[in-house]
Amino acid sequence: MIHRHKILPSTNDEAMRLACECGALAFDAVMADEQSAGRGRLGRAWSSPAGTGLYASVILRPRIAPENVPSLTLLAGVAAAEAIHDTARVPARIKWPNDILINGKKVAGLLCEAQFIGDNAIVIAGLGVNVNTLPRDLPERVLYPATSLLSESGISHEPLAILEAWIERLRHWIGVVENGGGAVMFSRWMELDALAGRKIRVGETEGVNVGLDAEGRLLVRLDDGEITRVSVGDVS
Repeated sequence: MIHRHKILPSTNDEAMRLACECGALAFDAVMADEQSAGRGRLGRAWSSPAGTGLYASVILRPRIAPENVPSLTLLAGVAAAEAIHDTARVPARIKWPNDILINGKKVAGLLCEAQFIGDNAIVIAGLGVNVNTLPRDLPERVLYPATSLLSESGISHEPLAILEAWIERLRHWIGVVENGGGAVMFSRWMELDALAGRKIRVGETEGVNVGLDAEGRLLVRLDDGEITRVSVGDVS
């Protein structure tokens, strides 16, 4: 079921409320035409103007070990990149850990939030996509300039179609991971990595991006050949 709203403070907050207070099912979704308090990772604001983007959150109830829940951000990114490619026919790629890029420009961001009841996790996967935003209305960004599907493809797109495709890909990849296919999901993520093999910086760490480890941490090869693992940070 997709719960549609004209405006919400945050689709993530509403999805978590439905999951915790109303027993909403896995893959139920919340979608808003506008958010008044949209947010991204680390509490950053996410611009959510009316009528131009996809602002949606999907409830996940994964049957996986609690220690594997953080990897769902990567899973949601794989699903989002595939959904955007399939619906808009643009070369969507992922920037670790939660951005979607097209030709080096940011078109979407993800925010996954979890709440545990015993060993069972309720995960809310939130996605914001600049769908039909005009170039003049895009937020200014120094690194990875903002773009929209309209700007990249030259045609307008239906946000609901992107959400439906994202839910379908989330179902697929959750099924893969629940059946022991975490390595398969990580491999697909690395195929979609926008910065694979590139020289990157994460905080004070600088080196070559060489992929993910078995826990979804970013692997960076330093100048001396040592491989270091990065769990959090912004990649540039």
